[in-house]
Amino acid sequence: MDLTFILNTTFALAVLAGFTLANMRIVHKTSLQWRLFALGLSFFTSISIFSLMHLSILASVISIQFTFVLSCWVSGILYLSFLVDMTSIRRSRYFFISYLSTIPLSVISLMLPRPGGVYAIIAVAASLVFGYSWSFLSTWIRSATDDRARRDGEWIALVFVAYGLGLLICFFHALTGFFWVLVLWYGTVFYTVNHLGLFRNLTNRENQLILDNVFDVVIILDTSGHILRMNRRGFQITEFPVIELTGNGIETVIKHPELTARNRRLWLEQHGWLDTGINTRRSPSIDAVIKTRFDEEIPVDLRVVCLVNLAREKTGYIVSASDMRITRQLMKEITDREYAARDLALSENKFSRMFIFNPVGIMIVDLETMEITDANPAIEEIFGCETSCIVRKKLFDIGLEMDALPYAVFLDKMQMEGSVPEFPAKIVRQTGEVRKCRLSAVSFDLNKARRILVSVADITPEEDMRDALLRKQKVETIGILAGGIAHDFNNILAVILGHIGLTKMRVVDPHARGPIEKAEKACLRAREMTGQLLAFSRGGKPIIGVCDTPALITDSAMLSVSETAVACLFDFPLVLWPLKVDRIQVGQVISNLVRNSVEAMGNSGIIDIRAVNADFTNFQAGHRPVGPDSKPIAPGPYVEIRIHDQGPGVPEQIRDKIFDPFFTTKKSGTGLGLSIVFSVVQNHGGAITISSAKDGGAVFSLYLPAQPDGSPEAQETQSPSGHQGKRVLLMDDDPEVRDTARGMLSSLGCTVITAQEGSQAVRLYREALSGKTPFDFCILDLIIPTGMSGVRCAQEILAMDRSAVLLVSSGYSDDPVLSRWREYGFKGVIPKPYTLSELDVALANVLVNR
Repeated sequence: MDLTFILNTTFALAVLAGFTLANMRIVHKTSLQWRLFALGLSFFTSISIFSLMHLSILASVISIQFTFVLSCWVSGILYLSFLVDMTSIRRSRYFFISYLSTIPLSVISLMLPRPGGVYAIIAVAASLVFGYSWSFLSTWIRSATDDRARRDGEWIALVFVAYGLGLLICFFHALTGFFWVLVLWYGTVFYTVNHLGLFRNLTNRENQLILDNVFDVVIILDTSGHILRMNRRGFQITEFPVIELTGNGIETVIKHPELTARNRRLWLEQHGWLDTGINTRRSPSIDAVIKTRFDEEIPVDLRVVCLVNLAREKTGYIVSASDMRITRQLMKEITDREYAARDLALSENKFSRMFIFNPVGIMIVDLETMEITDANPAIEEIFGCETSCIVRKKLFDIGLEMDALPYAVFLDKMQMEGSVPEFPAKIVRQTGEVRKCRLSAVSFDLNKARRILVSVADITPEEDMRDALLRKQKVETIGILAGGIAHDFNNILAVILGHIGLTKMRVVDPHARGPIEKAEKACLRAREMTGQLLAFSRGGKPIIGVCDTPALITDSAMLSVSETAVACLFDFPLVLWPLKVDRIQVGQVISNLVRNSVEAMGNSGIIDIRAVNADFTNFQAGHRPVGPDSKPIAPGPYVEIRIHDQGPGVPEQIRDKIFDPFFTTKKSGTGLGLSIVFSVVQNHGGAITISSAKDGGAVFSLYLPAQPDGSPEAQETQSPSGHQGKRVLLMDDDPEVRDTARGMLSSLGCTVITAQEGSQAVRLYREALSGKTPFDFCILDLIIPTGMSGVRCAQEILAMDRSAVLLVSSGYSDDPVLSRWREYGFKGVIPKPYTLSELDVALANVLVNR
């Protein structure tokens, strides 16, 4: 018998010890696991001591008896403490006294007469334990949040009752059975607490009533993101039954780009908001979608809040979702009614932000008195004054000109139709500046009064850009035509200038040379005119170089005021950055502007010309000058050139037209001067502005690219030298130009061999090279419509002879060869048309420096 008792007790203690230690293996331990562990340890101690006493081992030792009785009372108190935690019953602040009462109760138990006194106190203790257990479990069941939770609570209560009856029966029949029932009860509780988690589904009834009456969807999750419960609103929207949601992951009903079953925990940790009590704010909003049972997606405003216990440990999450369909429908209705019911809309945060931060100007006007009652901040920028200067004024007294729709017609439309579609208007600021805008209006009721909502959109920048685009298209259209004309005209001038040069060499009589020189001068003026035409064309691309800024400005300006009574006053800083421009084209720009000022002043007066460095490298786009295309110039260093004359200035009404081709206010003007300025500045990526000075006169401001660390390129001034005996290969498709150039070269002492196109020139060069009579240099026409071009010809010749001296000549081309001729193997450029002396100097520069 003792052996059976020992074996049964040993096995029971082993199982109990296993369950007790398993509590310590739970990763996320709470007070519930700790109390269950203490209860198991107390059971183990009581059973162990009782077994020793039953086997008559140390049974008569009073200290052992006291320890046994004390462990029994401690087990009872720990059991009640565990039950309080599991059922979430509010623990009394004096509960700790029950632990202290175990010592006097143990002493009393030892002093009672046996066996009657012992049975009596056991009966009282058992009654108290069963009574409190039933009370706690009943309260727990009544506070269940739903039917499933209530059934779970009832099941746990039945388990407790069944095990309690089993303990009573075994207590009077077999002690080992009593031990086994106690161990099995402990194991069942262990599994229920740590694996089923049924106690989490039971909360206070008042809390559940609050959740069910919340308009938002509320979902309660455990720490791993599984759904514990959802309020009534959630089940109404999703149409899921309870059994399909409870225990599943949050991704079952919530759709978010970053949320999956695999990263559910990480997503909750990232988006879960924990109230720390410091700088308390609302939990952050998340744009997500709720999925219904039938795969419908509902947009929601999602918020995730962490649940913590008194130890600040996370015990779960609360997810609230606001249905955004109603919000979006409300916003649509506000837009459709065109801000009707303004007082109510302004009380809403979203509409007030729309009103305040809207870039379109909005004014509220009283329909009866036409007084402005309110305006948003954008109106201040459009009208150039504070809102206080506009409010309480009549609509027609604030500088608003409605030329397209007279004021009387506007008022009739508002009264009869209630709205006016968008139409153009003008705003004249207090400074006199005119802004172009578009207006629209709609009437609505506010505070039992009729109001007009007037929308004002400033379209001045768009109109300026449109005008700039039209101006640019005009310039490009004329440029295409001008380029073709200039090319043919340059070929004709090349023939005329060449023969004039040859005639001057042969005529000795000074009386006969006079008319010839006048003819040459007229041809040079015609060449200057073709140069102006080329400024419009694509062939007039700038040949960029580094120029001495003061010298370029001074030379160009003084050339334009020669033979007039106009004086130029120059003001330059000691260090003025070199310009990174085409020296000839920018010189023409300055010359045209100064000549325009001279004519405006009647050939007498003073022109003030200043230049300063302007570094826009670190400036934002809004703080950089605007170029001809109405866009800010690129960041970087620039030189600002200001030309201020003493003329009558430029009237405001024609400022937008002065850069248009052929627009002129002069009887004898061509209307090309300022158009050329516009085109050249645009091709250089610069800017030009015009204004009227306070003391009179017009002020032109140029912004041209600069190179602060650059050195001005030295101009080649090689003196003409003899070319006697030089062998020259001349290639040009125009027979008249070819014959004229051959005559000019021959007059310089050269032996000239001509070719009509590139392949013929390559063949002649190959024959001369193989015959040991190579050419000293070659002059190649760039464009050959019916044969090999000058670039291809140069490639063929350089492939045969890397030391070949090649010069390119052209009257016009949109090819980049003329601006980057060195990259194509040429040693120099001879632009058509050219005089005999210019040809001589160009050849001397190339042949001497090769």
